[in-house]
Amino acid sequence: MPQIDKEKEVEDMEKFMTILMDVKVSLAEQNQKLDNVLDVKKKVEETSKIAAEADRVSQQNVKDIKKFEEEMRDKADKDEVERIIKEKDNWQRNLPAWVAALIALLAWVVPILTQ
Repeated sequence: MPQIDKEKEVEDMEKFMTILMDVKVSLAEQNQKLDNVLDVKKKVEETSKIAAEADRVSQQNVKDIKKFEEEMRDKADKDEVERIIKEKDNWQRNLPAWVAALIALLAWVVPILTQ
């Protein structure tokens, strides 16, 4: 009987060691998974920061676009600029005629005033 007890103890010890080895392997796998999760967590945090910065920049761009559009409403449009240029050109084109008319008027008024 003592032989059977020893064999049973050895068998139980082998089973225990096998279970212990399985637990050790399982713990190593769990550690690897935990490391992967922590790495993913870091990447998610970095991505979240980048996304928040991109969102902030996007909101600033929207504000800048609205400001630009408001400034552009205050600026003269192309047709108005062309009209102003044409008016200036007409004034410069008609200046010699006005000067000639003024000289003719002076030539007519001066003799009358000198008499």
